[in-house]
Amino acid sequence: MDKVSAELQKRLQSTSRQLLTHALEHALDGTQTENNVLQTIVNMQAALELLSKLYVLRREGWRSIVDPKFHLHTEPDLISAIETGAIKTIPFWKSRELASETLYLNEDDLQLLDTFQNRRNQLMHLGLVSPPKEILNEAIWFLVRIIHQLDWKDSLPVHQQYLSNSLQLFIGGALYKKLMTNSCYIDESVDRAYELYSDVRYCLECGNEALVENEVEDFTCFVCGFQVNADAIGFIDCPACKSTNGIAYDQLNIEFNERIDGKCCRCRKIISVSRCKECGNDFVSAGKCNFCHGSQETPIN
Repeated sequence: MDKVSAELQKRLQSTSRQLLTHALEHALDGTQTENNVLQTIVNMQAALELLSKLYVLRREGWRSIVDPKFHLHTEPDLISAIETGAIKTIPFWKSRELASETLYLNEDDLQLLDTFQNRRNQLMHLGLVSPPKEILNEAIWFLVRIIHQLDWKDSLPVHQQYLSNSLQLFIGGALYKKLMTNSCYIDESVDRAYELYSDVRYCLECGNEALVENEVEDFTCFVCGFQVNADAIGFIDCPACKSTNGIAYDQLNIEFNERIDGKCCRCRKIISVSRCKECGNDFVSAGKCNFCHGSQETPIN
C-alpha cells in the first residue's frame, strides 16, 4: 500500500472505531434519554461516513475518495495536506454511491439508510423533538444491516480477524456483553444470516445460529464476527442434541490423530471425532462410521 493510502486508512480506521463504539455505548445504555438518542444518531452516522470512505479506499485507492484537485500533488505534499487537515475528500453521498455498488442493499436497507441520515440531518439542522420509540433499535438494525458490511474487521490485526471473536476485540468486552444481551441485535443478526444464506449453522465462538459460508470460502458469524477458512474446519451431526452439522472440529489435523476433540456449536459439548480408516470420512469416535458402516469403533478412554 502506498504512503498516502496508508495514512488515510490509519486515520479513517481509528476515528470510525471510536465513533462506532461511542454510538453503541449510548444505544445500549438501556434508557431512551435525549442524550442517548442524540449521541447514538450523530456518532453512528459519522462512523458510517468514515467507514464508507474506508471501504472505497481499500478497493479503489486513495484517488477514489480525495478531491480531484489534489490528484496531481506529490506524495510529500499530500501527506502534509493530510497532517494539516487541508486535504479534501469526496462528500458522503458520493462514497455511499461508490460503496453501494458492491454492498447488498435491499429496499429495507436503503430505507433504513435514508431514515437514519434524515434523522441526523434533522437533529443537526433543526433539533429532534420527541424522537420515535424505535430509534435506538434502528441503530442496532443499522449496525447489523449496514455497518457490518463495511469491513470494520480489517481495522484489527490480521491474527485477530480469524479464529477469534473479532467484534468483542473491536468494541471491547464490556460493551460486547451488553450487545449479546440485546435481543434486538441477536434476532436481527440471525434473521440477516437467513435472509442472505440458505445454510446457516450455530457459531463455534458465540453459539448463536448465525454462522455462514461466505463467497470467499470462509465461515463467518453475523453476530460475533468469528471467521475461519472453510477448509480448516469440518462439521458433522451431533449425537447429543441431534443438531445437523452441529459439531465443529479441526479438519486439517484429524488425519494425523486417532481422534480429535470437536465441540458442538449448539449444545457446547466436547465430542471426539475420528477419520474412518476404511472410507476416509469423519465420524463421532464413540460410534461407527456413518458412511461405510464399518465395524471398527474407536474406544473412548
